[in-house]
Amino acid sequence: MDRSFLRQPVLPLDQGVEGGDTENGGINLAVVLRLFRMRYRLILGTALAVVAIAAVMVFRMTPIYDASAFVMLGGQHNKMMGIDAVLSGLPTDSTSIENQIQILHSRELMGRVVKQLHLDRPSAEPPATPSLFSQIRAAINPLHWFSHPQKVVLTPAEQKLELREAAIQHLLDSETVNEVGGSTAMQINVASPIPEMAARLANAIAEQYVQDQLEAKFAATNKTAKWLSSRLQQLSQQMESDDEAVEAYKARHGINDTPNGGSVIGQQLAQINAQLITARSQMAEAQAKYSRVKQLQASGHAEDIGQVFQSGMISTLREQEANLMRERAQLATVYGPRHPKMIDINSQIKSIKQKIREEVKRVVETVANDVDVAQAQVNSLQSSLDSLEHQTQSQSQAMVKLSALQARANSAHQLYQAFLSKFKETQGTKSMETPDARIISRAVVPTTPSAPAKGHDLELAMIGGIVLGLGFAVIAERLDFGFRRAAQVERALGVPVIGILPELKRSTKAKAKTNVADLVIDKPLSAFAEAVRGVHMGVALSKGATKPKLLLVTSSIPDEGKSTVALSIARSAARGGQRVLLVDADLRNPSLAEAIGFGPIEQGLVEVVALGADIAQCIRKDPKSSVLVLPATSIKSNPHDVLGSRRLERLLEAFKQQFDLVVIDSAPLLPVMDTKLIAPLMDAVLFVVRWEKTPREAVVGAAQILAGVKAHVAGVALTRADIDRYRNYSYGYQRYDRYSKYYGE
Repeated sequence: MDRSFLRQPVLPLDQGVEGGDTENGGINLAVVLRLFRMRYRLILGTALAVVAIAAVMVFRMTPIYDASAFVMLGGQHNKMMGIDAVLSGLPTDSTSIENQIQILHSRELMGRVVKQLHLDRPSAEPPATPSLFSQIRAAINPLHWFSHPQKVVLTPAEQKLELREAAIQHLLDSETVNEVGGSTAMQINVASPIPEMAARLANAIAEQYVQDQLEAKFAATNKTAKWLSSRLQQLSQQMESDDEAVEAYKARHGINDTPNGGSVIGQQLAQINAQLITARSQMAEAQAKYSRVKQLQASGHAEDIGQVFQSGMISTLREQEANLMRERAQLATVYGPRHPKMIDINSQIKSIKQKIREEVKRVVETVANDVDVAQAQVNSLQSSLDSLEHQTQSQSQAMVKLSALQARANSAHQLYQAFLSKFKETQGTKSMETPDARIISRAVVPTTPSAPAKGHDLELAMIGGIVLGLGFAVIAERLDFGFRRAAQVERALGVPVIGILPELKRSTKAKAKTNVADLVIDKPLSAFAEAVRGVHMGVALSKGATKPKLLLVTSSIPDEGKSTVALSIARSAARGGQRVLLVDADLRNPSLAEAIGFGPIEQGLVEVVALGADIAQCIRKDPKSSVLVLPATSIKSNPHDVLGSRRLERLLEAFKQQFDLVVIDSAPLLPVMDTKLIAPLMDAVLFVVRWEKTPREAVVGAAQILAGVKAHVAGVALTRADIDRYRNYSYGYQRYDRYSKYYGE
């Protein structure tokens, strides 16, 4: 036997389960369809059960009516005041709309609706029946299985509060708010068993929402006005305090202001400075004139002094002098120098010149006096300027702090005026606020219920039932730990599968009455007989040209059909003209005699080997065929003494000489070790595995036992296979009845 199975891992349960592996190990649509065909009874039964339960629940549900009101954000705002509202208009982006949806679904707003409609009082409105899936979810929730509500005695106030909270929660459960498309409109939908109540609730929620928007603005405006009023009082007190500080500081430091806001000392300083500049200019002019006069006087040209020419006295004297000079010139033509008239006129001229000189001297003294006066004025102004500058220096530091105090006072005045203006504007807008949302469509009383949607719910139940059925089918498939495909067996054990024996239908079994092995004789053209011939041929060809004569038929565990297979192979070989002996070596549980219908057995294999009974008297003929049968009686001693004896070995050698084929039905490998004693004596071993039922670990363990005794395993026969399902697992869906024309069934 090839021991490669010792190195081969047992296939995972999901490999090839649905009739073929995908390249990546995944599940495709064909796999699902095959699973449905293989487990359709389970899937459809589950689906029908779910639909039936859903139908009962749906038809018991109270009808629910939906009413919808629509509100839109972004209402028009009054702009008469020319200022922004204290509470700016709501933006209309997606985040802001989502925020408004949360407000519409808030307990605060629901509480206002409850108060408006008096919903916190006991009402005749029937409670809404939970949806189908809510009921199912509640039923399967383990937290509800063991919870037992306890009765609590409540005070009237607590009862009222509990009614209010229950009404709010009921509203929250009944209300849904959705954004309408890409607009700023929102749909407020309310579900209720009473159509009129659904419309009332939807309209009340919309109204309370709009009212809440308006009250929010009013509250913000009032809050702002109160704050502005309080702030104005603080600013007024601060302004008065700053003004008093400025005036007190001026009085303390002797600082006086001019009408235009300047300093008196500064104004006087500017005036004296201007006068000083003028006086210095006049003094410089007087000094220049005096210097010129002195220069002309020193040079003897005092009469050229401008002031002299401007003097009226000097002009008169010069005119008199000119007249006398002309008169002297006339007299000089007549009289001589010593003439009294000449002397008299010369005396007059001299007197005139003396007077002119005296007048020039007086003019010069006047110019000098002007210089002294200008100098005195400059000195006086300079003295006043020095005094004022001293006063200015003494007040300079005081003026710095005064400027700071004045700046603070001016800032307080400006801030007060700004707040006063904003307060007046706020007071003007209080009566002109409008909400940011408006109702664009009020809810109307619905005429048809929205739930339960019986057809839709039943469709969902059908889909859910099918999905659940598929889940059960997958679980059922995975819970089957047996082999379903020949390839699985061959990869796990390293030996070929030489035959698949089908599971017969109940009608066929009933007709067979005794054993399915009778079909080999009764219906030689049946699918079962054909499968048995295939197994027989596989055994015959397992050793090449040498046909095995001693064939051991065994299995891993009981009830896999090994005795039926052994009897069927024996009858099939006998029908082919071979001399066949069938030996029952399952000494702990002999079943061949009963299967064939021999009745009670007194002597058999045990008596021949252990007691030396006549073998001719122990062998019986199969009534259905030419097969000779050596049955077994229930052993009363250790089977090892019989199966491990040298007499059995010699008996088997004799059988090989007398018969073309000796088929030995032995005990299962795993429960007992009987088969392990005789397996090495066999020419071939046929390993029987029940399709889909025998655990893979059991099959591998039994095969390891055969490998341990170096038995030659001719192959594996899969028994009691559902042919339709087997073909689905193995090579695609092919109905068994498509092959019925080849069989005699």
